Amino acid sequence: MLIIPFELPPSAPRGPIMLVLILERENLDRMRQGDPFDIKLNTVPILRVDRRIGQLDLVIAYEEDIGTLIAFKERDDIAGLLQWLERGRKHEMGDLLPPRPLRRN
Repeated sequence: MLIIPFELPPSAPRGPIMLVLILERENLDRMRQGDPFDIKLNTVPILRVDRRIGQLDLVIAYEEDIGTLIAFKERDDIAGLLQWLERGRKHEMGDLLPPRPLRRN
């Protein structure tokens, strides 16, 4: 798994931090076998910002996207990144509802 952190400007409606998680096929195979993965946020250097993190956005991408995501990071092109990430978004019934338990006891 690769983590690419982006610090968003104060005027951004998201963030201030967006972590793009790139899951490799091996990660997905291990998860199917019940082997979870951990994200150690204290190992991501960009999280040491002087602003309080009101929201932490996690975006999950496929390994085929690595080159494109690294290019956005190298150019520090946050606007382009956000537009590219939203390129195929579809809203389905229930997507905008608050989270709820999977099972009711």
